[in-house]
Amino acid sequence: MSQFVLYLVRFALIVFGFVCAIFAASLFLNLLLLGSSEMVGSDGPFLYMTIPVFALAIGNSVFIPSCILIVFAELTAWRDWLFYTLGGAASAVVVIVWKWRPQTEDIDTFAAILATGVVGGFVYWLVSGRSAGLIMPPRPTDPRV
Repeated sequence: MSQFVLYLVRFALIVFGFVCAIFAASLFLNLLLLGSSEMVGSDGPFLYMTIPVFALAIGNSVFIPSCILIVFAELTAWRDWLFYTLGGAASAVVVIVWKWRPQTEDIDTFAAILATGVVGGFVYWLVSGRSAGLIMPPRPTDPRV
């Protein structure tokens, strides 16, 4: 029973890390849009209210690539921050190519989405990626075992 509870807690930590990552990515993307617009004065606070909407859109877009990366990282106990930041960037590239399908070469939007993926991957590592694979049984190091 204790192993089941451990798996359940790990799953909850993974979900919490994913939610934190998409909200951080949404906040970062909102700050990029706020900084590049002229609406800092009167309409600025309205843009901060769009963070949950952006988070839903980001979470919906990167769910499948992120699940693949998270399962791989959990099974291999990969705890490196660089893996998660590059994985976030790769998820952003998948979103750009697969869902967005850019018709023009808008390098500013591409860079913003790529940076958003990096931020999301880093926040996921901070919350739950540093402890990836801790519930796996230890591998025997002695070949006689």
